[in-house]
Amino acid sequence: MSWKIVIYLFVIINYFLAFFAIIQCLLKTKSPQAALAWCGVILMLPFLGAILFFIFGVNRIDSKASKLFLEVANARFKHLEKLRQKHWSPVPTTHSREVFPIMNIGERRQGLACVGGNFIEPLLNGDEAYPKMLEAIKNAHNYVFLCTYIYSGKKIGAAFTEALIDAHKRGVDVRVIVDGVGSFFSFRKWKKKLEKAGVSVFLFIPLQLFPLQIAINLRNHRKLLICDEIAFTGGMNISDNNLLMKKQRSPVQDIHFSCKGSIVSGLREAFLLDYAFVTKQEQLLSYSEPRSFGDMDARMLMDGPGSDDDPILNTLCGVFSTAKKEILIINPYFLPTQEIIISLISAVSRGVRVRVILPSKLDHSYVGWAADHIIPTMLNEGIEFYKQPAPFAHTKLVLIDEIYTFLGSTNFDPRSLKLNFELNLEVFSEKLNTQLFLYAKEIIKKSNEVRSFQYLINYNSFWGFLKRLRNASAWIFSPYL
Repeated sequence: MSWKIVIYLFVIINYFLAFFAIIQCLLKTKSPQAALAWCGVILMLPFLGAILFFIFGVNRIDSKASKLFLEVANARFKHLEKLRQKHWSPVPTTHSREVFPIMNIGERRQGLACVGGNFIEPLLNGDEAYPKMLEAIKNAHNYVFLCTYIYSGKKIGAAFTEALIDAHKRGVDVRVIVDGVGSFFSFRKWKKKLEKAGVSVFLFIPLQLFPLQIAINLRNHRKLLICDEIAFTGGMNISDNNLLMKKQRSPVQDIHFSCKGSIVSGLREAFLLDYAFVTKQEQLLSYSEPRSFGDMDARMLMDGPGSDDDPILNTLCGVFSTAKKEILIINPYFLPTQEIIISLISAVSRGVRVRVILPSKLDHSYVGWAADHIIPTMLNEGIEFYKQPAPFAHTKLVLIDEIYTFLGSTNFDPRSLKLNFELNLEVFSEKLNTQLFLYAKEIIKKSNEVRSFQYLINYNSFWGFLKRLRNASAWIFSPYL
């Protein structure tokens, strides 16, 4: 076979692959801007562009996996509904939807009711969170369910592994789900040890060659630990870096939350849905409802396989539209979608004070560069920005007026809002809201407020021009950072 024929065949295969990729792009990409960009890349670089699209551009798992998840979820919901009709009744909320219309938005977006009878406590860093989580595992009698994005650390990884194994030896039902990419390297040692001890361990959509499965974007970013009647959720992974008192090389600030009350049953169901997905088996299990444990109202919000819309994104835009006095956002990665930017600017125009607290330095510098490209425009619209000093802050919170707290795993970037599987709680409580507002105000005292003139001064030079170019270049790739 001559070289010319080989080259012709290679070109034909390239454009056939590109044609197939473009069809998939047009059918599966939601944003017209993203679809146009991907089609352009595929046409200019037929083979490479198609490969990049299949790795990074497909933002939902394939239809077969989505169908499996939906079938499992429907079976689980039907099973629970039969039990609820016979034995259970939802705990009434303390707050009135007529007085606080913000309570209606999440329910309309996700269909999950807000439940009362909860107590949710913030835990600062791993120094407060990990001891209570390990204690809960130690005291569990029935089940321990753990889901995390990162499972690592010589010290804390070993502590959790030993606690889970000990619980399993006591006869407790122990199940673990760890993301297949987030802990690709760090979890191998602990996975072998847990499996050797008989603990059920599963990776969420792991990377593999046979059968081919390369889903970089489709990550389970949820953080959940449920031990009988207590649950923990928020944005904190399992890592030595969260132990600030141990003076780690790369310390990470964060807030996790312990949850008691009726919301624990919702968090348990979230785990069991993920577990049914990774095992491909229905989980028709029955558990008693947790007792009422306070006066906080809460609702679970989750995004994942089979979702046709973006429930967390739409809920955030909705609650921003109802704010009357103040919106305060703390997040490490601030690359909001256009919908969120418009919602925040609209709030400012109504007289709402909008403040955003970001880390001064990020663990991924290019995300900060992309954020710096859009911050000047938002500053000019009246949104206030503060840069929090080191150590790097991984905290994720939204506080609105005196009642609303949004906590969980979601970052303000397209990866979290559109590509990952996230879990958050809406909490309606004056007590928790006040407590976290005071915490945020202490951060602001230590932070540097960002001024628009600072950007103008920095940009009116040759080096400033290069920074602007760098930031704009990073911003182009913001949907995939």
